[in-house]
Amino acid sequence: MHTDVHIPVRSALSNYITAYWETTAPGITREVILPQGIVEMVFNLSDPMQGILPYKNAMILAPDYFLQGWNSHIVHVHYTGPQHLFGIRLQPYMVKPFLGILPSASKDTLIDLSLIKPGFRNLWHRLNEAPGFTERVAIIENEFPVLTESICTRTQYFCHLLSYTGEHPFQSIDELSRQICYSSRQLNRKAQGLFGVCAEELVIHKKFRRAVEMMHGNQQSLTDIAYQAGFYDQAHFCRTFKNFTGFTAKQYQAQKSELPFHIFS
Repeated sequence: MHTDVHIPVRSALSNYITAYWETTAPGITREVILPQGIVEMVFNLSDPMQGILPYKNAMILAPDYFLQGWNSHIVHVHYTGPQHLFGIRLQPYMVKPFLGILPSASKDTLIDLSLIKPGFRNLWHRLNEAPGFTERVAIIENEFPVLTESICTRTQYFCHLLSYTGEHPFQSIDELSRQICYSSRQLNRKAQGLFGVCAEELVIHKKFRRAVEMMHGNQQSLTDIAYQAGFYDQAHFCRTFKNFTGFTAKQYQAQKSELPFHIFS
């Protein structure tokens, strides 16, 4: 597998695009994606792919380009040909100014981007024709609009605290509310609007993501990982992990790839 990542630090689009990525994996036929707590646009630059969304039984054909939101459980992906995906990771609070829909509308599902903006069809063709990752990033940087909408600083801080797992996890909703200067009720409304889940699930989800990333770092016991990620104990961590994935943390350790949150076969 080959992966490219670009963080647009000095870009005019950096207020709503947090990262570009591209993956190619000729020998991959199946993939399991763990919940990552992100909202992103994905462009399939290869053969059609199918998938099973969280808590669904039926396999669906994925659109050639789609918006993928907050997933509360794993996604199964089946590739009919070589994997080649190009992705654009978005700030959740900028999805509505950019695409005109709430990010929570994409929770546990895929939204065909052509239904939002028909012009994405032409963009998909151009990304397919571009010779490489650098050129694809340049196309987006030149074509996407510069957004100047004024966003509440507390909303930005809220998303920052939840998105970056390097930050210390919160032990309670009250603690998170004090940090952002929201009441618990305001915090829940904001969480529902941005992600489609309650604030309590966001706090637990952040600890889960922190633990997954630690499992890809230095060799540590699950007990050490559990405590450092903010769980009460290993049992609490293992229950949470299974609730989000359907399998155990040890099973993930045995099957994990070099790319966190992804299992390939």
